[in-house]
Amino acid sequence: MRTPADMPRRRHPRNRAGLIAVGVVLFFVLTSVRGIAGFYTDYLWFGELGVSSVWRGLVGAKIFLALTFSALFFVVLLVNLVIADRLAPRFRPVSAEDQVVQRYRQLVGNNASKLRVAVALMFALLAGGGVSVQWNNWILFRNGVSFGAKDPQFGRDIGFFVFKLPFLSFVVNWAFVAMVVVAVVTASAHYLNGGIRLQTPGQRVTAQVKGHLSVLLGILALIQAAKYFFRRFELNFSTRGVVDGATYTDVNAQLRAFELLILISLVAFVLFLLNIRRRGWVLPAIGVGLWAFVALIVGSIIPAVMQRFVVNPAEIDKERPFIERNIKATRAAYGLDAVEEKPFNYDEKLTAAGLAQNSETVRNVRLWDPKFVGQTFQKLQEIRSYYQFNEPDIDRYRINDKVTQTIVSARELNPA
Repeated sequence: MRTPADMPRRRHPRNRAGLIAVGVVLFFVLTSVRGIAGFYTDYLWFGELGVSSVWRGLVGAKIFLALTFSALFFVVLLVNLVIADRLAPRFRPVSAEDQVVQRYRQLVGNNASKLRVAVALMFALLAGGGVSVQWNNWILFRNGVSFGAKDPQFGRDIGFFVFKLPFLSFVVNWAFVAMVVVAVVTASAHYLNGGIRLQTPGQRVTAQVKGHLSVLLGILALIQAAKYFFRRFELNFSTRGVVDGATYTDVNAQLRAFELLILISLVAFVLFLLNIRRRGWVLPAIGVGLWAFVALIVGSIIPAVMQRFVVNPAEIDKERPFIERNIKATRAAYGLDAVEEKPFNYDEKLTAAGLAQNSETVRNVRLWDPKFVGQTFQKLQEIRSYYQFNEPDIDRYRINDKVTQTIVSARELNPA
């Protein structure tokens, strides 16, 4: 007969939690070894070049972005979880779903506040950790300067599109996704707290919970309006037409669609706020349905139809002002708008004296086609299969005190 001393002892929950914590720490350490090695290698490389300040600036920007966005998300989510706990109903008719609530409360016990902090912290690390890759856009945003020239479509300084717009577009996109996550987690908290009952007839959502969710959805509509606002400026990077930038369809259809969608998003925001005092979800449903209809018809179908049946049949005529705008901007960007034109008088009749007078020019007339010379390089100079030649380039070198036109190509390692 087995004595109590022979019986297997039950592991203490604290020991199990400690083992899990140690395992999690070891997992993160092992998966971070490569990143730490790259981090230290960059530090040594920048230091060797004497530009450690650049390395510190890059690392500082990454840390600042990760901490700022993580902290912002943490505060927003934690506040909403606390509000969800405060709005939890004290009593509701018993239903089958109450078993879930009871199990949740038994499991959490007196650790509800700690659980809220842990959940908010976990999602905050996920939401803010990846923001550090935007360090380049952040540095450009912070140090952007004026170009002294305005774009012809919106009348804004070109520096706004180069330095400000990329980061601002990222911020509003991140904010929209973050608020979606906050709304979903908050709704889940309301369900676990008993404020939402999907299987209960009658009032499935309490008035307080409906008001809370209406505010969150209204904020989402407001952020969506901001997204459309900045997408207007992104039309200057459109590739829809024959040239890059805003063209006929972008200006006459897509831009108007964005302006209408901004208005509808603001209307949806107001409807969500009005829904706080009303029963049901009729007003928000109208706003969301109207937004979906306009986004599909006006935002997608109409621009495609205009491009296909209005622009393409008379593309040169429709796109002419936008092509001229593109050419003018390209000339200004490369400094070709200040080129001084000078007449060059020449005689089409070739003479021996003329050839002798321009012997250097005649000697540098290209006889080889770089396309075929590149194939020759590959046959004669690759030597090994792990070498490769990129497309040859035309250059000029001084050989024997004479400028000579040459075809050059670097032999490089082929990683494939």
